[in-house]
Amino acid sequence: MAYVVKSWKVSNDPIDEQGNFVEIVGRKAGLIAWLFSLVGIDPTIRILVGPKWFEKNETSLSGPVTKLIPLRKVSSVYSSYFRPWLAALIIFVIFFNIGIQLGRFSRLSDWFTALALVVVLIGAVAALVFYFLNRPFTLYVREVGGGWPTGIRFKRSVIENVEVNHEKVQYACRVIKYLVEMENS
Repeated sequence: MAYVVKSWKVSNDPIDEQGNFVEIVGRKAGLIAWLFSLVGIDPTIRILVGPKWFEKNETSLSGPVTKLIPLRKVSSVYSSYFRPWLAALIIFVIFFNIGIQLGRFSRLSDWFTALALVVVLIGAVAALVFYFLNRPFTLYVREVGGGWPTGIRFKRSVIENVEVNHEKVQYACRVIKYLVEMENS
């Protein structure tokens, strides 16, 4: 599940009094989750990385879960970025085909031609909106000895308007990698 970013703080220098270098806070996606967050029912995920620990906190309606990983036990740090171009293309093709089918009735009335063009334009806009709002990023660490990676999968939030791009995610990955190297040296 991809969370939307509420807050993004990454720096080469500590960002708070506890000495953390990375703080990423996300919430569940969607308008309903945002409305719940306004009244304090806020299932969130929070990643904190300091000079000694990688910390992941998840809160849900059931309660909080915290995972602490000493940086000396981190074997790898990785990030990824997914472009959903195929899904966006499928959305456009579906609307395009509906427009073509409506266009076949254009000999009956000009109204069908106009409707076909509107459907194709709606499909193009829907495909673009889907593409730009559904590009998830991931930022994970893996512990020494394997196991499941620990981290966060997130995407840009329109409501909070926190801009996250591939370069920012790679920068966060490099900061965490540097902290792991410093702890292991």
